[in-house]
Amino acid sequence: MTDWVAPICVAGVALSLWLIARQHISASAKWFASLAQLGIWLLVWFLFFPPALLPLKSTLSLPTPADELPDSGTVAALDRLHLTGDGLLRDALRDLPPVRLQPSGTTEAPGWQLHWNRDIALGEPLTLEIRLTSGHQTPLRLSLQNPFGGDADSALLSQENPHVILRAQPKLTGNWLYRVRIESDQVSSPREEVLPVTVRAVQSPRVLLWLARPGFESAALGRWLRQSGTPTQVVTQLAPELQRRETFNAQVLRETSLLGEDTPFDLLILDSRLWPQLSPSERGQLTALSGEKSVLWLVDDNSSAGFLEYARNRGMPLEKTERAAAAYPAVAQNEEIPALQLVGYTPAQTGAGDRHILETRSGDTRALYWARVDPQQSLGFVLFSNSYRWQTAGHSSDFARLWKQILDHQLALRGEHAPLTTETPLPLAAHRLQLCSPAFGHEPPQLRLAAGEGTNPSPSAAAGGYGTHRCHQYWPQRAGWYRIGESDNDLYLFAEEAWPEWQTAMARRDIVQMRRARLGPREPVTGKNPLPLTWITLALLALLALTWWRERPTLR
Repeated sequence: MTDWVAPICVAGVALSLWLIARQHISASAKWFASLAQLGIWLLVWFLFFPPALLPLKSTLSLPTPADELPDSGTVAALDRLHLTGDGLLRDALRDLPPVRLQPSGTTEAPGWQLHWNRDIALGEPLTLEIRLTSGHQTPLRLSLQNPFGGDADSALLSQENPHVILRAQPKLTGNWLYRVRIESDQVSSPREEVLPVTVRAVQSPRVLLWLARPGFESAALGRWLRQSGTPTQVVTQLAPELQRRETFNAQVLRETSLLGEDTPFDLLILDSRLWPQLSPSERGQLTALSGEKSVLWLVDDNSSAGFLEYARNRGMPLEKTERAAAAYPAVAQNEEIPALQLVGYTPAQTGAGDRHILETRSGDTRALYWARVDPQQSLGFVLFSNSYRWQTAGHSSDFARLWKQILDHQLALRGEHAPLTTETPLPLAAHRLQLCSPAFGHEPPQLRLAAGEGTNPSPSAAAGGYGTHRCHQYWPQRAGWYRIGESDNDLYLFAEEAWPEWQTAMARRDIVQMRRARLGPREPVTGKNPLPLTWITLALLALLALTWWRERPTLR
C-alpha cells in the first residue's frame, strides 16, 4: 500500500529543486528554498514512516495485592507495569488498559485450590478438597462444621500433607452455609470461612438402557442404576428377533414405542452398535427426541457408518483415532484405580458451549465424554469402555462419581433447574459478576437477595455469550445468597476478604494467563517510540506556511 510513497517523494524533491534552480533569485534565497522543500518532502515521508526518536515510556511498580489500582490515564502512559507480589485477580487485570505486564517472583504466602460439590441431592455426601498449590504452609488444623455449629470432619494441612479431603452428610434440603474453622499454633484465635451448599430433594429420572448385546460395561452400569434407586428399563438385544427386557425401582415395563413421542424416559442410554438394528422410523424418532429428551450414546470401536453420519448430521462429528489409556481427572492421582480405555473415536469439531471430561495418562489430551446440552439438543457420547473394572477392583464409589457427573450434565435442563455458570469459582461482593445460562434471554433476569433484604442495582446489558449460553453482568454490593430471576437457581456471593489463600492461588494463575493472553509479549521491548503523527503534521503545516509567507510576493 505504501510502495508508491518513495517514488512520489523523490519525484517531488527533484521537481522542486529544478524549479528553484530556474528562479532568478539570490544564491542565499535558493539555498533556503531548497532546504525548505527538502524538509517538506521529508515530513511527508515521515507521515507514512514515523521515525523512532522518542524514549520509551516509563515503568510503574505496583505492589500486589493492591487496595487501590492506578487510574487508567496513568497506566495508559506506561510502557510496562511491574507487578510485585502474588498478582491481581482476573477482574482487576481486565479493567486495566492494555499494558505490558512484568510480574516478579511470588511471595511465600500459601496458595490453595478448593473444590466441593456445591449443588447436591439429599442423601449425597458433601466432599471438600483443599490442595496446597504453592508457597510455604505452616501446619493448620481444618475442621468442617455443619450449619448448626457441629464438627463433621477435620484434617491437618501442611507441607508434608498438602492435600486434604473433608466430608459431611447434609440432612435437610435448602441453602446452607457450612463453615471451615482454620486453627494454627502460631495464631491465638481461629478464623472461619464459609462454604455455601445447596441441597435439593431427590428427583429420580427415568432411564432407558438399550444395548446391542450383553457386556461387562453395560452390566456394571445397570447394576449401579439399580443400586442408586433410579427407575430404569434395560433392553438387551440377544438375537436379531430376540430381546431381554427387565425393569427395576418401580419402572413400568414398556413393550413397544420406546422412542415414540410418548416415551416416559428422561434419559436414553444407547449402544452405538444398536444403530443398524433400528428401523428407519425409529431413527427418525431418535433424531427428534434429542430436542426433548436426553440421549447418551455408549460409543464402540465397531460403530457403523450410519451412526457416524447421524452424529455428523447432529453437528457433533466423530473422527477415527487410536485407542489410548486415560485417567478420570477427579481420581487421576490415585494409582490404584485402573486406567480407562478410550475407544477409537474422538470429537472432530467441538463447539464453544460443549462439555468435556478430558485427560489421558499418555499426556495427549482427549475427551472421555463429550456432550452438547441446550434447549435445542441434549446429546452426549461416552468415549471409554471399561469403567466396570473400577467396580471389580473395589472402587465402586469412584465408579458412581464418574457416571453421576455424566448423567447430571445430561439431565442439566430437566425441570426448572437450568445450568448456571459464573466466570469465577469465587464470586465476590463489590466485584463484577458475570452469569451465563442457556435459559437466559436478551433481558437480564433480576438478581435479588434470597432473604428478601433488597435487590441488586440494575445489571448491564447482555454481555454476549458462548454457544447457546447468554451472559449478563451484575455488580452486587453485599455478600449472601442471591436468587436469579424466577428460577430455583440460587448463588452465594462471598465477602471480599474470604478465602485469602484461594484468592492468592487464583491471582498467581491469572497473572500468568493474562500476561500471555493480551497484554504484550513476554520479553520487554527495547528501542524507542516513534514520533506522534500530530507532531509531524504540525511541523509540516508550519513549514508550508513559512514557505508561502516567503513566496507570497512572487504570487502577485
